[in-house]
Amino acid sequence: MKKFAWFKHPNDLSNDKRLSALIDHEGGRGYGTYLYIIETLHIQPDGKLSFQQLNTMNRKGFGKAYMRKIIQNYKLFIIKGEEFESTISYNSPAKDSMETAPNLPDNSQETDEELPENKETLDKNKEMENDDNSQISNNKEGKPGFTRVRGDKSREEQRREDENRNNDFVVEKNGDDDGELQAAQNAMPPFRPWRELIDSLAQDSEWKDRVCMTSGFSSLLSRRFKEALEIFKDHVLLHGKEKSIDSPEEARNYFNNYTKEQRTSQALHAALLALDANQPSATPPAPHRYEQLVNGRRTYLGCPIPDDAPPRPDATAFWNEATHSWSSQNTAPKPPKRHT
Repeated sequence: MKKFAWFKHPNDLSNDKRLSALIDHEGGRGYGTYLYIIETLHIQPDGKLSFQQLNTMNRKGFGKAYMRKIIQNYKLFIIKGEEFESTISYNSPAKDSMETAPNLPDNSQETDEELPENKETLDKNKEMENDDNSQISNNKEGKPGFTRVRGDKSREEQRREDENRNNDFVVEKNGDDDGELQAAQNAMPPFRPWRELIDSLAQDSEWKDRVCMTSGFSSLLSRRFKEALEIFKDHVLLHGKEKSIDSPEEARNYFNNYTKEQRTSQALHAALLALDANQPSATPPAPHRYEQLVNGRRTYLGCPIPDDAPPRPDATAFWNEATHSWSSQNTAPKPPKRHT
């Protein structure tokens, strides 16, 4: 199956027998879950998914147990071992419209093609058409049926699918549906707001170090990482991507790409540099940084320092008892104090 960036959604898809039963039993949640599975199927090159892959599809509102229920209970999917695919083909190359007139006369049809002259001709044409198209007949309430065009499948396989579609089926109502649904919801990871997910990135030190190293401005990003996260939040809001960040993995991937993509990376780099430029001077260094405290006494190079002596000015300074001041190679010695 070709990988599609889109698929055709018939405007009366919900009138299909199986989907009507799905909606009757599961409501809008079931219909939405079905379409979510169909979207994911169309991303796959072969149009198939495995039940194992439901683990990666698990997200808020789409629990693994509930998706399995939709796949298994409503004859909307063909299950072969651990894999499944849709029974309905949405991207057939030929006819893609829905028939909407169930009560047409025998010698009438809604089409742009020339109408057959009589019922015998119509029957012959219909027999030929069945070789290429599969149809779902109208249900008992007279709702329009869903027409599906056969792609490259064999005629025998297509005939089996036609029979499956036209057979009435009953979805057995499971008395434990409520319990199964509750279990599926309990199995879902707790929902975390996207801002909280972004803030949590600063706590993963190993991942943080790797992102900084690959950003091109490692030292700046590491020093300003929390500010970078705030700038990233503004970017997410500006582009309306809040809903796309629904897990720690999505937050990490998005931010990693944000720091690597040329345009966003340059913008982040410039913003962090501006913060550095506007930052007040750093905290002044400790005044006694060139001294050592031993047993509560100030010392330098093993020599005691008088209690009333000012801080040692640099690493070369030594205490001059004669002048009662510090002398060093960097400063001229102070003249001795005169005693009156």
